[in-house]
Amino acid sequence: MGKLVITRQKDRLLLILFDENKPYLMETASLPEEENLLGNIYLARVKDIVAGIGAAFLAISADQTAYLPLEQKEMLVVDNKAEGGQSSTQNFLRQEDRIVVQIVGEALKTKQPTASAKLTLTGQYCVCSFFGHGILFSKKLNAEKKQQISEAIQTAAIEGRKKYQFTVRTNAESLNDFSPLLEEMRSFIKIFNSINDTYKHRTCYTCFYHRETEIINLIKNISISSYDEIVTDEEEVFKLLKKTFPDRKLRHYQDDMLSLSKLYSIETHLKEALGKKVWLNCGGYLVIEPTEAMVVIDVNSGKAESKGKKSRDYILKINLEAAREVARQLRIRNYSGMIMVDFINMDSSEDNQKLLTTLEACLKDDKTKTRLVDMTALGIVEITRKKSSKPLADYFRKME
Repeated sequence: MGKLVITRQKDRLLLILFDENKPYLMETASLPEEENLLGNIYLARVKDIVAGIGAAFLAISADQTAYLPLEQKEMLVVDNKAEGGQSSTQNFLRQEDRIVVQIVGEALKTKQPTASAKLTLTGQYCVCSFFGHGILFSKKLNAEKKQQISEAIQTAAIEGRKKYQFTVRTNAESLNDFSPLLEEMRSFIKIFNSINDTYKHRTCYTCFYHRETEIINLIKNISISSYDEIVTDEEEVFKLLKKTFPDRKLRHYQDDMLSLSKLYSIETHLKEALGKKVWLNCGGYLVIEPTEAMVVIDVNSGKAESKGKKSRDYILKINLEAAREVARQLRIRNYSGMIMVDFINMDSSEDNQKLLTTLEACLKDDKTKTRLVDMTALGIVEITRKKSSKPLADYFRKME
């Protein structure tokens, strides 16, 4: 079992999930007292429609604009030009219409925050979607647990449950008593019912839902089975965790002689996560170069030298270790978009297939949608990773 460590770096919180003393995941969050738009649900005003790019620009406050891709057919819209100001669910927009949206992407460099008309509420045990019906389950839940949960939901007969779609998360696997899951479902139904009943009567810029504190949301997105303790040296964070997760093993670290950062070598791990070169246990190394268009990763044999008949085995060994490390580095650094990986060339199609299979399996551990596209004719492996928030380096550039 790993450790979940939370401490302050610069003006933000840094969360590191350790697996056998090695960072498996790094996330950064704003301090609890700071406001964050991500996850909030607003009644926005349509400022402009840009048909050429299939998007709209919305005002979510008097001084904040958001970008909305027009890719969803169902939207909660108040058509201001309709007779009587009727509200409806529709798949088109006009200027000055009001629309209910959720902020799903942070502002990145010169880009505005990204909004979505697809409304979702994410909890520790389930995700509730406004548009849709039925119960879905995480693929990681076994058949027996799915059956138990289904029976518990049916027995509970939760009022309004069939109006929305629920996805039961992997964390529900740890439950023997499903009351926390059922209560979470009821709370989400209450929030969505309130939005559905009132949005047509509200004024622009109304915020229907404030997402939980960012650090709490990050923790809820990490599988409970991946750690056995949460450790922090931030008193306010510890109080917040104790209130939110009374059943978790929590520790408020206090030691004037040895800081939490020193104990877990936080600065060393962070500098490694920001550096260009990453050494592999086999003696090879990665060179990671983010560019404006894509992230380029080069795999080198380095100190791993071999001769004669064993060379093929050595190269495959380096590439397989590199594949596992590439997946880890993408999680830790939070790189997204197009990623190109230049592995060491291998003549065997069997070895290339083994490499791709290993890499694809490692990428599946990423909670952010990541896809292995293919290997090009030149032997370059293409990966895409969904953009959701800034890369780790954007918050800690001065430590590189």
